[in-house]
Amino acid sequence: MRRYDYFIKSLQAKAHYSREWVLRAMSVVLGDVKNGNYQWALRHTEDRVEVYVRNEDGWAWEELEDVKPYEIPFIYHQNCGPIKAGDVENLTEDLPDGTWGDLLYNSRVLVYAAGRLIPYRVGPIDLGTDEKYILNKMQDDPAEGEDDPNTLYVKHYMRFGKAVGDLAGFEVFVPSVTERALQPPPDRDELRAKLLEEYKERLDDPVAQARIQDALVESYKEYIKGDPSEGFLYKKKSLNTALKRMFLIHGPEAGFDEGGRAKLIINSLQEGIDIKNYPHMVNSLRAGSFYRGALTALAGEDVDLMGRIFQNARIEPGFCGTNDTYEVKIDKRRIGRTIMVPAVTSSVDRSGVTNYKAVKLTEENIGEYEGKVFGMFSPMFCITPRSDCCEVCMGDKLSQYPDSVGSMVAEIPSTMMARMMGSAHAKELKTTPLDIENFLR
Repeated sequence: MRRYDYFIKSLQAKAHYSREWVLRAMSVVLGDVKNGNYQWALRHTEDRVEVYVRNEDGWAWEELEDVKPYEIPFIYHQNCGPIKAGDVENLTEDLPDGTWGDLLYNSRVLVYAAGRLIPYRVGPIDLGTDEKYILNKMQDDPAEGEDDPNTLYVKHYMRFGKAVGDLAGFEVFVPSVTERALQPPPDRDELRAKLLEEYKERLDDPVAQARIQDALVESYKEYIKGDPSEGFLYKKKSLNTALKRMFLIHGPEAGFDEGGRAKLIINSLQEGIDIKNYPHMVNSLRAGSFYRGALTALAGEDVDLMGRIFQNARIEPGFCGTNDTYEVKIDKRRIGRTIMVPAVTSSVDRSGVTNYKAVKLTEENIGEYEGKVFGMFSPMFCITPRSDCCEVCMGDKLSQYPDSVGSMVAEIPSTMMARMMGSAHAKELKTTPLDIENFLR
């Protein structure tokens, strides 16, 4: 029997709901099948791999083709070849290629949750995407006997969550444990030496430090491209912090120093600790601990202060009548805000601008104003009495919560507090282009 045929028949017989079956299919398990549970079972013998399947004469052991004993017959990230529509319940058209893992995920999670209602997913799998798909189409559970077979209900979402949680029990799937993921790229030393020579006069410059690190990280991305570990354990944050420090370059350590300067430490952790720079590393740990403790408390005090100052503030309906605005470059983030645009005296001669009119930005009219600079009403110029603000100056988004001004204002020191708390964790040094026009606005 062909591997693909066996795998599909096993899925259709719901053998994949058995943890033992999944472990035997995706790894090598020593010993025979337990408790006489032979249906759709798989076992390794001295000279072949056998599967227990139904044929014309009933259930019997058959040899699995193209598989050597004690080698993994299926592995989740490898290709399985073409997949036919209908082989999995939620697959409606033929696929030229696929993976064993896609087949298992779709059968064990999506089909289990909702049958054919969630379309077949081709990896890499993003659980958040599937969750959003269900949430966007989900309806309340109907009364008994009134189910619509074409509708996703809350019960389907609950089954999806149960199936996803169950995946954590399959410890055989560890895509980060690969040959490439456990060692640095072979050209690391050569590339790093070249970069250090190129920036040798600026090694204390954070811009140069960021460029050195970025070049090494890009090289590492190319090194693991196509590897099972790519995009799983080693995502962007890990690549630019933990993986960079582990295999490429330790990076800058500032400690308690101010002024944006930090000591660039060359040795990666894989190469061992550079004792000469050990004080800088220790000072960085001490600084992180101090900022997380003392400065988090300082920012937390500001959160409490802002909450008390604005605890009685409200967003009042209507417009306060202010004439003051501040100029901003309009983009889609401004939808729901009100801007002042020139009003003309004649539709024929549009040069005769005499006054301005207020326009609320919406999904329908944003294209007319996007990319241009206009004066926008803002809480900073609102003249509503006391500490209140009108809904025109505040905008539609925040005006939905008229009693939450205190919470909104507290977001500013809350951001400061979060930054201080994050000081005890690895941080990414990076540069970003500066848009002078928007920066000055």
